[in-house]
Amino acid sequence: MSRVIFAMIFLFTMLGVSLAQSDGAAGSASAGASADTATAPATAKPPQVKAEPVTDDWHGTKVTDNYRYLENGDSPESQQYVREQLAYTRSILDKLPGRDAIHKREAELLEIGSLSTPHVGGKFYFYRKREGSQNQPILYVREGLNGKDRVLVDPNALAADGTIALDWWYPTHDGTLVAYGTSPSGNEISTLHIIESATGKSLPDTIPQTRAASVAWKPDNSGFYYTRYPKKGDVPEGQEMYNRHVFYHKLGDDPANDAKVFGEGRDAQEWPNVVLSDDGKWLIIDCEQGWTKTELFLKDTASDAAPVRITTGKEFLYTADIFDNYIYITTNEDAPRYRVFKTPVTKAARENWKEIIPQDKAAVLSSADIVGRKIFAHYKQDATSRLKLYSIQGQYLRDIKLPGIGNLEDLSRGYELGGLHETQEAFFVYQSFTQPT
Repeated sequence: MSRVIFAMIFLFTMLGVSLAQSDGAAGSASAGASADTATAPATAKPPQVKAEPVTDDWHGTKVTDNYRYLENGDSPESQQYVREQLAYTRSILDKLPGRDAIHKREAELLEIGSLSTPHVGGKFYFYRKREGSQNQPILYVREGLNGKDRVLVDPNALAADGTIALDWWYPTHDGTLVAYGTSPSGNEISTLHIIESATGKSLPDTIPQTRAASVAWKPDNSGFYYTRYPKKGDVPEGQEMYNRHVFYHKLGDDPANDAKVFGEGRDAQEWPNVVLSDDGKWLIIDCEQGWTKTELFLKDTASDAAPVRITTGKEFLYTADIFDNYIYITTNEDAPRYRVFKTPVTKAARENWKEIIPQDKAAVLSSADIVGRKIFAHYKQDATSRLKLYSIQGQYLRDIKLPGIGNLEDLSRGYELGGLHETQEAFFVYQSFTQPT
């Protein structure tokens, strides 16, 4: 733990970025760095920290952590340790020549700002942008591709010190509503809110404990499936950051009464995500079990039956989408560079899967998105992106020319993470070593 904290302090100190900011610009950070330098006493050697061993038995292997108590960032011991580490770091780094010039140049570059890939819902286009010295990016909306930009959610206005962040957002199919999450001071423990796109009016529905939420709106906007963590007291102490489960929320209902759809009795460390078919009849839950294994579950939303597992427990990664009553599965199962399968929703068991896009001989398949009833396959080869177009049956059609030799983010189409697969437009963000984003 001490090495992690020291590394974070070292990085932020070199760049002159304030530890209090989660996505801050360099302007206010410079002032914070100067103040810390003026008050921090020089220290001749690294600060010492006491060891308080805690030993866990992991399946017969005992692992001891001497500094677990430092994981509580609010404790006086952790706060003191950070102050001493910062003082020691500055006593070394502040003497290095050229640091002011590095800081000045970093400040100039950070003020260039950032722009996210647009996401589409109906006639509404949503994207996130940060300009100049703004602490946090702002969520904008425009009606029509060439419409006028309008601020929809400005997290900078939610806290005087600029430390409330916009973590994620999901528009409805028609774009009239947006579910979004905000969190304070970089803790990422999001609270879900809902806002009307046309008016900017907030709905009363508010759901806490929605860290990195996965959200899938029903096509009639009546509600959504989403992931949520337990609140303090619902699970044993220390388990609040685990037990991510899937719930369903009907607009206007008390979230405390939301029905749990998936997760009860399962491994507390699993990470489920949700994808809903365009017609709202089928829910896919991809359940991440660590970094190398995913299990897929399918639920008929008209039934009270529990979701049914459609993978077989093998140590592979799977992602899935649903279109026109077929499931499209991208996986590295027996294919380290990934391939795509297709199967009817009524025959979702593994033995019915049919390969439609085989593993490439050299390139790694990063994603396969359905847009305009075609499959856009994003490959990575030689540290650059390739974009290929396939029919819905998996027949290769053509390569799509990119602006140059560089990298792109996976495509963004209408209604993020499933839905509107027949839309005729999609967006991607491109960058290279010589071309900015």
